[in-house]
Amino acid sequence: MRIACLLLAALTTLVQAAHAQPPTGRLPFAANSAGFESALAAREFEFPRDHGPHVSFGHEWWYVTGHLHAPSGERFGFELTFFRVALAPPDDARDQAQGGSRWRTHQIYVAHFAVTDIDKGRFRSAERFGRDALGLAGAQSNPLHVWLRDWSMSADGSTWHIHASQAGYALTLDMAALAPPVLNGERGLSQKSGSPGDASYYYSIPRMTVHGQILRDGQSISVEGLSWLDREWGSGGLSAQQTGWDWFALQLSDGSTLMFYSLRRRDGQQDVHSAGTWVAEDGGVRALACDDVAIHVQSSWMSPRGGRYPARWTLEVPALALSVDLRPVLPDQELGTTPRYWEGAVAVSGTRDKKVVAGQGYIELVGYAR
Repeated sequence: MRIACLLLAALTTLVQAAHAQPPTGRLPFAANSAGFESALAAREFEFPRDHGPHVSFGHEWWYVTGHLHAPSGERFGFELTFFRVALAPPDDARDQAQGGSRWRTHQIYVAHFAVTDIDKGRFRSAERFGRDALGLAGAQSNPLHVWLRDWSMSADGSTWHIHASQAGYALTLDMAALAPPVLNGERGLSQKSGSPGDASYYYSIPRMTVHGQILRDGQSISVEGLSWLDREWGSGGLSAQQTGWDWFALQLSDGSTLMFYSLRRRDGQQDVHSAGTWVAEDGGVRALACDDVAIHVQSSWMSPRGGRYPARWTLEVPALALSVDLRPVLPDQELGTTPRYWEGAVAVSGTRDKKVVAGQGYIELVGYAR
């Protein structure tokens, strides 16, 4: 579940700095979607075209999380995310202005990079902002290339490449999909509330093989593993009655995967538009509705920066005879971004069809920080 309102506080500042008046409402860049396309009906997806940007929509993101291991047995988790946020429609009259500054832009890019160094008990995160101007940041298709300074995501045929660095850690990885993209929701239309405009186009590649290098404190470590790619674009967001979400992406040892986002209402209850997707080991896809998945929080973690997060879960899907326990590999995997949120690697154990199943995953928790 990837909603660009995650970035509202920080982007409001950027919008003002760019001399653009932010619209009023709960989404400073999306509450007034005039001039932007909206995700209103199911569409035909075309790949690799849809891996690239969709600039007629207000926002979109490229999201990769994964688990890695080194020959020494050391284990790592990682997240690399690029957000594109439009300040004005691409055909805005200002595009026709003559003699404008080369810094002028209608789009802002934001990127988050995090590493979970499991065996050393470290979690590190970094955040960047950039204008789609002067080559500082951008996205293009044919071939795919998304970048913010020297952080990048690209695709060359069937191989994807990502690179990012921060203090103490750098990541350079190649990824390859084990199966075609999976469309979430109604043929890729993911509805987030009762308002038609609160929707996105959403697909995932839930299993990608990974190999490459982690540079830790100047030392290069060869790694391999599995990653998960999420893509969403649209021009809406959450409803006024929704306050956040818990997003689960699980890769199980039997070859199946599960994605589910639990939207939270102001009264603390799960919103009926919560939904997900199950992909069986043979590639069969099953949509999951709100009532299909039961999530029980077993414990919590208090951030030293403020805010209490869920910290262990039991997730059950009775129709699949699935019951799993989800445990963070480290308690503190909270990104120090603006605003803050928790996104971290988890270990999975449980049963499916009365058989033992294990696995790994990532969970994102938004709306808990204070």
